[in-house]
Amino acid sequence: MPDTAAKNFYKFGNFRLDAERCVLFDGENAVVDATPKALAILCVLVESAGRVVSKDELIKRVWADNFVEEANLSHHIFRLRRALGESEDEKYIQTVSKRGYRFVGAIRSNDRGGDLASVATVKLASNQQGLSRPKSYLIALSAFLSLIVISFAIYFAWNGRRPTDGYRQTEIPTPRSESPMTLARVTNVGGVGAASISPDGKFIAYVEHSGYGQGLIHVRQTDTNSEIQLLEPGERAFGSTAFSADSKSIFFVIIDKRDPEGALYRISVLGGRPERVLADIDYFFTLSSDGKYAAFYRADKELKQSSIVIASLDGSGQERSILTFNTEKESPDSVPAFSPDGMRLVFAYADQPDAVDKAPARISLFAVEISSGEIQKLSDEKWMGVGMMNWMPDGSGVIFVTYRERALNQIYFLSYPKGDVTAITNDLTGYSNFGMGITSDGTTLVVDTLEFSSQLWSIGANGKARDAVQLTTNGLDGARGLTSLPGGEIVYTSGTVTDEDLWKLSDINGRREGNPLVSDQYIQREPAASPDGTFVVFGSDRAGKKHIFRIDIDGANLKQLTFGDGMDSAADVSPDGKWIVYTSSVNEKNRLWKIPSSGGPAVEFTNEESVSPAFSPDGRHIVYFAPDSQATLGRLVVVSADDGTIEHSFEIMNFEVYYVAPRWTPDVKSLIFRRTDTIVGNLWKQGLAGGEPVQFTDFTSQRLAYFAYSRDFKNLLVSRGSVLQNVVMLKNFRVNSRQ
Repeated sequence: MPDTAAKNFYKFGNFRLDAERCVLFDGENAVVDATPKALAILCVLVESAGRVVSKDELIKRVWADNFVEEANLSHHIFRLRRALGESEDEKYIQTVSKRGYRFVGAIRSNDRGGDLASVATVKLASNQQGLSRPKSYLIALSAFLSLIVISFAIYFAWNGRRPTDGYRQTEIPTPRSESPMTLARVTNVGGVGAASISPDGKFIAYVEHSGYGQGLIHVRQTDTNSEIQLLEPGERAFGSTAFSADSKSIFFVIIDKRDPEGALYRISVLGGRPERVLADIDYFFTLSSDGKYAAFYRADKELKQSSIVIASLDGSGQERSILTFNTEKESPDSVPAFSPDGMRLVFAYADQPDAVDKAPARISLFAVEISSGEIQKLSDEKWMGVGMMNWMPDGSGVIFVTYRERALNQIYFLSYPKGDVTAITNDLTGYSNFGMGITSDGTTLVVDTLEFSSQLWSIGANGKARDAVQLTTNGLDGARGLTSLPGGEIVYTSGTVTDEDLWKLSDINGRREGNPLVSDQYIQREPAASPDGTFVVFGSDRAGKKHIFRIDIDGANLKQLTFGDGMDSAADVSPDGKWIVYTSSVNEKNRLWKIPSSGGPAVEFTNEESVSPAFSPDGRHIVYFAPDSQATLGRLVVVSADDGTIEHSFEIMNFEVYYVAPRWTPDVKSLIFRRTDTIVGNLWKQGLAGGEPVQFTDFTSQRLAYFAYSRDFKNLLVSRGSVLQNVVMLKNFRVNSRQ
């Protein structure tokens, strides 16, 4: 990282602000989780300490030429104060009535900043758990782009809850280095990933997803930044990439018409004709250090098994299954990685699958000796999920991307054989699970990153995108839920990946203004308002596990409604306001339950796999999704709200990791549901009378995250945003070798 002048650092309280990068540290190297706009506001205020900065000046300096309502500024000031730990004392930021804001904290010194590189932008983590090969190569692409990037990200973030009783997360140290670690962007356009770097550090390969059914692969020279496209555009999806041991070739996985199950190819870094090396290989693989073998998972859906396979790359067709897992009871995770000496593979595995509802993290790292099959547990540390892994070239340990409680995906190092864990990164960047590479000298790492944003929009009930009106401009609005009130107000989720609150958007004197409804250190999700608008139910982790809570619309009378061993989510309120239906997950089985809206005993309502329910406007029916598996279509099911008798069933849904509740049309004759099997995602309409579903919205850009009708059914309210996947390069990240 280039040296930074000491004058760009401001220290106040226990905080240290890097004004050049707009990064705020709490203590030495702990990055404060705050939105980029909030940090930009802080930089302006601190640099103008003691002076009143008007609201107009703040908006102009932070948002430049963009039109921004004053309510948006207030929103970020609120979040900034929370990040600084302020309550009502205005310890650092003072509101000057009718004028603006003033920084009043005592700036003690201008210390030089730490070595930690960070990118101050809202990022979203992602999860590889549950990934499997779809039914065709085009659906494979949608799974890779939509499910990996969005659905897994949302699923991962839901599990970012407080540890439950009996579980304590280990504090992991971040190493100090004599040479500061630097982070540089390799790409900045989005839509790329699956990155790798050649052993000699001269080339970086990555995949570009340019459109639905269109995949490209690029290679870039690191010293000149010159870049070539290795293949012409075509209908295909790509998996991971890796370089040969001599840095002259690139291996990559393609899913296309010829190989809907996936195939491994090799091509020169200078281009040319690709050579097909292996068939029937999943998205992700790793190579041995000598480049002679590939390791990957191969699934057998009929036997419900998944095996770690080693295959020779010499054209002999020799393969060997090292380990086989029963996927009904066991959960292999990540991609197995060869040790530098080729004697063992490291892999991730849920060794306590029955404890999913008792411990938020359950993935451990293991090594298997290739010659004997002997398995060794590498550490007692547990994780939410593990992505790509690489051994350090000297065999001292494993570099991997993983997720921990209330944090974005970060990069860690596990020493071998001691098993000590060290955090390599601890910043505001969310690192993706699907691309990683390391140079042979162990000093340079490339990895994928993810950025996610969403805003609220209103469109006409006809679903035409041309009628869309943007309602909010914050970084992460409505992605995990929104609901409407009778007067036109909207309750929605807002915040960051690790801190999501409920906000209420109102029209005050002709101006839209958002204010917090539930705002604390817990995660709030999937709000649903009562028909009369007097209360809202929502999911939260404030009880240690995810349960359903209720709060009055004025923020009073917060009450827990559900208890027990289940993980509860996706609640909806009956039209008469008397009942709540919700999803409860116990031992990875999802069922619907009903409970009085005022609280009381819960009653199991379904006995099949069922998620994301919604009452019909007349209260007579409930619709839900009945997912089957990744390999088969799920059903959209309508049942009697009284006794659960099935009335309609439509086998139309591709498997999704995160389902958004379907909505009823006002005439109770059709259902509107979200499909994410394209890059953008749209709403579809299914008539109860039968027939094929038809596309209802015509979005051609941004990603559809969540939706609901306005209370009068005149508009659709949607959360839409962008997902940017890019590649970064980290240098001088060295960890302590040979511990």
